[in-house]
Amino acid sequence: MRAAVLWDVDDLRIQDVEIEPPKAGEALIRMAASGVCRSDLHTVRGVHRHSMPIVLGHEGSGIVEELGEGVTGLAPGDHVVCSWLPYCGSCRRCSAGRPTVCERLGMFDRGFLADGTTRYSSAGTRIHHNVPSSHAERSVVPATTLFPVDPALPLEQVALLGCAVMTGVGAVLNTAKVRPGDSVLVIGCGGVGLSAVQGARIAGASTIVAADVVGSKLELAKELGATETVLSGRDELPGGFDHAIECLGRPETIEQALEAVAPGGTTVLVGMARPEVMVELDALGLTVQERTVVGSWYGSVVPPRDFPLLAHLLRFGELRLEPMIARTIALDGLPDALSRFERGEEARSVIVF
Repeated sequence: MRAAVLWDVDDLRIQDVEIEPPKAGEALIRMAASGVCRSDLHTVRGVHRHSMPIVLGHEGSGIVEELGEGVTGLAPGDHVVCSWLPYCGSCRRCSAGRPTVCERLGMFDRGFLADGTTRYSSAGTRIHHNVPSSHAERSVVPATTLFPVDPALPLEQVALLGCAVMTGVGAVLNTAKVRPGDSVLVIGCGGVGLSAVQGARIAGASTIVAADVVGSKLELAKELGATETVLSGRDELPGGFDHAIECLGRPETIEQALEAVAPGGTTVLVGMARPEVMVELDALGLTVQERTVVGSWYGSVVPPRDFPLLAHLLRFGELRLEPMIARTIALDGLPDALSRFERGEEARSVIVF
């Protein structure tokens, strides 16, 4: 099969690789679509390091082809959305409803499957997994990271549920716990930020302000639910929000998000900052005004609960994902898509297999 393999920083190759059948607890899927995400760009550029060589991609949808021993709840032919979060389901944190901080992710963090091996290789060299390694024609993944969806749903849209939409909507619904009538500021209107705007609309927020440096993204934010927009660098950013959702991970926008909330408000940090980024906090102000700063990893997702919810919202039109897809491309178009992403030109390109 063909896959996008990162051999070293900035050494991305679209090539043939070998794939082995699924083992116990695993599933083989034929990928249908895969979004191109800022995290993919960070991996290629070496901002966030992974074990290499590695098959890239973590935002995907597909069709089940083969199941390993002991897998239940799935059948060949099922249309599925892929979660990139493997979790044990039984540790202290999982049992407390926080699988995003599972205590037993070590093997997966190092690019292996649960048994400490991989299913990919090229000329005898083992290639690591980036669960679900969706920039490939096929993938072997933990079966617990697959969730069936209605076959009537377009799989190029379903793919976005696997990262951008879960991260943005989850940050609003799960982490911030936005309530009807609240005011929400979203800084950064890429795929995650636009999903956060939709999450705020779904939650019933009365005021939803979207901020970005690209005017076309702000127009899209208005279409998807923003009540006001701010063109950063030209318009003044307002304050006094109940919630500020920061989706870029840049020190200057993190500081803006911290300053934008009212007493009793919450700043949610969603964007993937560079490892060296540090920001200052007004410790006394946080205390006396009871303001909260919280991180949101993958939208504080509980996968068996939240993926069926998102698929339901997509099916009934509450989530509008078609406008977020700037273009569909072939796998060979991935390098160009990453370059466009780096220039800030588009919300999402989607690879269609």
